[in-house]
Amino acid sequence: MTDPEHECWRPGASMDTLRQRARLKRLLRESLDARDWLEIDAPVLIDSPDFEPNIALFRATLPDGTPAGSLHSSPELSMKRLLCAYPDLPGAYYLGPVFRAFEAGRRHNPEFTMLEWYDNGATLETAIDTTISLIQSAREALGLPPAAIEHHDYGALFRRHCALDPYHADTDTDTLAQAAKHHGIDVADPADMGHDDWLDLLMSLVIEPQLDTAALTVVTGYPASQAAMARLETTQFEGRAIRTAARFEIYGGGLELANGYHELLDPDEQARRLEPTGSRPPSPSQQRFLAALAHGLPDCSGVAMGVDRLLMWLTDAENIDAVLPFSARRV
Repeated sequence: MTDPEHECWRPGASMDTLRQRARLKRLLRESLDARDWLEIDAPVLIDSPDFEPNIALFRATLPDGTPAGSLHSSPELSMKRLLCAYPDLPGAYYLGPVFRAFEAGRRHNPEFTMLEWYDNGATLETAIDTTISLIQSAREALGLPPAAIEHHDYGALFRRHCALDPYHADTDTDTLAQAAKHHGIDVADPADMGHDDWLDLLMSLVIEPQLDTAALTVVTGYPASQAAMARLETTQFEGRAIRTAARFEIYGGGLELANGYHELLDPDEQARRLEPTGSRPPSPSQQRFLAALAHGLPDCSGVAMGVDRLLMWLTDAENIDAVLPFSARRV
């Protein structure tokens, strides 16, 4: 009998899937090049700007053990600096590897392929339309019919599936913990869970599985606390004033495919949002980013889309290993 471990020298993806992967990447580039957007090569080794508290980075060291930075989880800071320097650029995109430590499983690989773009002058609605258009074009290129589109409000989803108002302080961590327990979710260290940690858990384990598996689902209305680099908006939920992020996510079935912001332009507000990430002063790259914002970032929207996740949805793959040449378990 063949030992499965001895078969790990083989690619996880079939030859057909590898061809589909190549076709998908070619389509994405051609679609954005047709808009006269510029593809850029963002630095992969960065100086560890931990501006996303829930994302752990891979640390890099020199041969003598001296810290040398981290592998990037997003090209965001570099791309925004580019637009600040060249404000007449219609748009810019990056298609390549990004890295997140401790993310390995059926839907996650520590190294994955991201398409991230910034559309000069785009509103959040424009960014949603562009993202849907790219995904529908990808479906067509792989011989699939267009997907149905559904739009949902974040608060309405929590009210429907969790019987919760996710925005207000009276939805405290105890209430959220009880909601998780009601849905059979057991957390090893609940004391370490903050308000947004519970919301993320309920979203991923309770709400996402309820989304239509065949549809593209657009979710808007995220709490202001869940957008480190997006503008904030004032609106209402159930008759009460709330602050929400100018942010959307798009799901293919229950699989998160893309996340987009109407980008924050205010350098002072951005500096304040960077402060809670720790006691250290901003890193050199963060300081350069803030200096670029002070110079002026054009009104724009940015979107990050997981290419591997998209291919999983397009091919009905249950495991990310099936759409990668060599996932972490095969390296």
